[in-house]
Amino acid sequence: MSELIDALNQLEAEKNIDKEVIMEAIEASLVGACKRDFGKADNVKVSMDRETGDISVLAEKTVVEEVEDPALEISLADAKMRDIHYEIGDIVNVEITPKNFGRIAAQHARSVIVQKIKEEFRDEIAILSHD
Repeated sequence: MSELIDALNQLEAEKNIDKEVIMEAIEASLVGACKRDFGKADNVKVSMDRETGDISVLAEKTVVEEVEDPALEISLADAKMRDIHYEIGDIVNVEITPKNFGRIAAQHARSVIVQKIKEEFRDEIAILSHD
C-alpha cells in the first residue's frame, strides 16, 4: 500500500474525512492539470487505484480512418495493433500518463488534502459557534 493510501486512511480515522471524497477530489484536480497541460481534457479520465494509490491517465479516442486530431482520434491501423476487433467509430482508451505525472499528482494530492482539512476545521468551528 502506498504512502498516499496510508495518509488517506489516517486522515479518515483521525479527522473523519471520507477517503473516497478526497480521492475523487484528487482525480478531478488531476483532470484540471491535464487540461492546463494539453489544452483540453474533455476525453481524459484520471483514475486512482483505491488499494495502491497508483494513478493512470487515459484518453478516450475515437477510431477513424484518417486522424485529424491526435488528441481525440486514433487511426484504425493503430487501434487494430491494440486489439484486432476495433472498428471505425469505436472508442479506445489510450494511456497518456505524462512522465512527470507522479510529481504533479503528489502536489495536487497534497493541496486537495490540505483544503479538505481546512474545510473540516471550518465546519467544526461553525458547529461549535452555534452551540
